[in-house]
Amino acid sequence: MKQTADLKVFISTQDSSCDECGENLGRRAWITLIKDKGALCLACADLDHLIFLPSGDAALTRRARKHSTLAAVVLKWSRARKRYERQGLLVQAQALEQAERECLADSEARARRREREAARRVELDRQYVKRFAMRVRELFPRCPSGREVAIAEHACFRYSGRVGRSATAKSLDENFG
Repeated sequence: MKQTADLKVFISTQDSSCDECGENLGRRAWITLIKDKGALCLACADLDHLIFLPSGDAALTRRARKHSTLAAVVLKWSRARKRYERQGLLVQAQALEQAERECLADSEARARRREREAARRVELDRQYVKRFAMRVRELFPRCPSGREVAIAEHACFRYSGRVGRSATAKSLDENFG
């Protein structure tokens, strides 16, 4: 079942109260915003029967959302990043149970696929560093022998944010920099 628009539940950062029942919810209350009704607690929004599924397991989240006829994304404001960040999902209990059963049934296959993908990424990285080193040698022919490999390994270190991981460097363009 494809949802047209995600329901959103916000974890408030300040004292909140429900605009429908008037209950004082305090800080870190879970509220939803409805156009004509304002901020509502989960009970008044009829979402209090849903179960919270924290983010972290993509397969479980994807399957739980697929099987749940009603789901809501839980968001929390990050002061450091100045944006709302996803905390998890509210889903129906039977959908979560079914998703857990499905994940348990194919957990070994998913683990094998992750291992194969990790090995493939290592090989792709090795090939990329080798091509990068050859390109350094072409651009700087007087570079001391073997030094191009050290430069390539340093520039291409994964998750470093260095230039070797940029799109321009990946195309090995002469004009990068």
